[in-house]
Amino acid sequence: METGVLVNLIDASVVEFDCDGLDELVAEFAPRVPTLLRSGNNEDYEVVLRVARVIAVAPLPRPISTCIKLLIDTAFASSPRGRFAEALSLIERALDLAQDNGLRPEMRRAFSVYSALSTDAGFPARGVECAVRAIQIAGELNDDMGVVSGQINLTAALHSLGLYRECMDVALNVVARRQDEPKYAAFVASARGNFAASALALRDYVAGADAAKAACDALGLPRDSSGIFLRLITESNWLKCAIGLNDKTTAAARLNMVQGLASAFSTPRTELNRQLAEAAHEIYAGDLTIAAARLLKLLETSKAMPTLYRDNLVLLVRAYEKAHDHTGVLIYLGKLVEFLAKSQVDNVKRALDALKVKVQTPMPGKDDVQDLIAAIQRDGQLPRKDIEVPEPMYRDAFERLAVTAELREDTWGKHAYRVGRLAGLLADELGYGHRFSEEIELAARLHDIGKLGIPDGLLLKPGKLTTAEFTIIQRHTELGAQLLSLCPNPAFRMAEVIALGHHEKWDGTGYPHGLKGDDIPIAARIAAVADVYDALTHVRAYKHAWEHSEAVAEIARCSGTHFEPRIVDAFVRMIERVRTKYGKKFESYLAAPSSVSTLVRARREMQDMLDAMYRIDEEVARQQAEALHDPKLEVPQKLATIEEQKIAKNDPENPA
Repeated sequence: METGVLVNLIDASVVEFDCDGLDELVAEFAPRVPTLLRSGNNEDYEVVLRVARVIAVAPLPRPISTCIKLLIDTAFASSPRGRFAEALSLIERALDLAQDNGLRPEMRRAFSVYSALSTDAGFPARGVECAVRAIQIAGELNDDMGVVSGQINLTAALHSLGLYRECMDVALNVVARRQDEPKYAAFVASARGNFAASALALRDYVAGADAAKAACDALGLPRDSSGIFLRLITESNWLKCAIGLNDKTTAAARLNMVQGLASAFSTPRTELNRQLAEAAHEIYAGDLTIAAARLLKLLETSKAMPTLYRDNLVLLVRAYEKAHDHTGVLIYLGKLVEFLAKSQVDNVKRALDALKVKVQTPMPGKDDVQDLIAAIQRDGQLPRKDIEVPEPMYRDAFERLAVTAELREDTWGKHAYRVGRLAGLLADELGYGHRFSEEIELAARLHDIGKLGIPDGLLLKPGKLTTAEFTIIQRHTELGAQLLSLCPNPAFRMAEVIALGHHEKWDGTGYPHGLKGDDIPIAARIAAVADVYDALTHVRAYKHAWEHSEAVAEIARCSGTHFEPRIVDAFVRMIERVRTKYGKKFESYLAAPSSVSTLVRARREMQDMLDAMYRIDEEVARQQAEALHDPKLEVPQKLATIEEQKIAKNDPENPA
């Protein structure tokens, strides 16, 4: 049957005949899907997308496994085309169907693709959660291929979160375990590619170039759109590493390859990658005027693709740095913050709308899914209705964002929860009562949510910030308040006040508004002390962890300048009493509320999986050494330093 006729019949079956005959029609259409999605012709993709949309709204999609596969495949193919709204709505429907029908292999794949799409769409925290879930299910199914697929998606999400060393850890594990097995060649290449990207971010150009070269060699000549896109990204990273190494020959060769790949699979996204690569090479060659003009022209186009817009701004900053134009550097670093802020505001609006949909549609994909999907297809927006969302749903969404904002500085995601508990204890010590103490504990968890809009380079900078850079960092207070103001629930007004005011100082020298004394809201004054204590006693990129006594002494020293004296006195009393009561379990007590966070749990589960892999590899190495009667058991250095890694990552409540 002709494809166009078949598509019309599928549409009619769902819309007019209650899915009568749908199983036979889908079974006939399914074998055509891979060819249509691999095609460089966008019309072929649109044909499959139309069918996927119809399947998504079908009350009884069948055959169920085939329908789920069609939704997943279409969602996956939508990402390289920048069609994130379609991709996310389809993968969520696929996951819903897989879970409702207890189809665990389909659940595994849906979680894995959901992870990749979430990271691509600018939601890497969800990418981590979904990747970990995919790996867990794959392990339960003894699906090694599924485990590795999930690990690759995990590396991509970790990289996007700015957790570069964690990304490299997972990637190294994949390479070490799978590089000698041909069936995993594509995954190993992806692991090397993501390793290269993180090495590049850390300016380890030698390691990055080596990994990118190995990845490209393994990928070989791409045979489909996904392969072309993966090779293009890896070549782009290799190009940047070559520039960092001042390797002119390699840089020119990599640029030529990027241009060829973009021509072979021309989409808005690959074209943008090509132009950014050309601009990077122009900056390297000293053609600063040409590069700046190109990058300025691309700004509007790249805004639709967050990761590429970030690259665009970074290259602009680099061009102006090389031209010694400090004004230009500050302008475009500021624009990056403005864009990130706007993106986060838009993300929060979408998240809040999605919560409303979940409330009015308790079982998405069953009760009311046709209206939901139709709205997304029509204008990319979720339907808006006046409906009351329970506070816990709002809180879960905002706490996930707050943890995401801080993961770059606090890799275990527990700083927000420790600050919250300290603020609650301090409020109680000050005599504000049980209800206020509970409210401030919850509110203070969100104090740094505005850091979602601050670039990695500033949060992770090991040295002292310049005056201009510090000015940009200060914007996180106002952005945090803006994000929280979007929530209509009155329970979040205190969080909004804390986000805005937790860097104000008692003597009026703080920011953003230079408030003084009692003009600073009491909740912000309390949270400020809790925040500073926790920041001082934990590792940050720019400092080591202070001892408890040093931190308390510093807070006492700042009484009357940074902090209200009354609050400092209460804090010193409270913190000494609590430390005495809990002893070695003090850290665990403060961080205990983090157990409610699915993101924090995913972060811990990820590390537990890695540690288990290291222990297995260590035991294998020991057994091999014993079998060879080697008195000196040679354990790989990487696998023998788990305790050192944990100490370095500053997770004091989880020592080895």
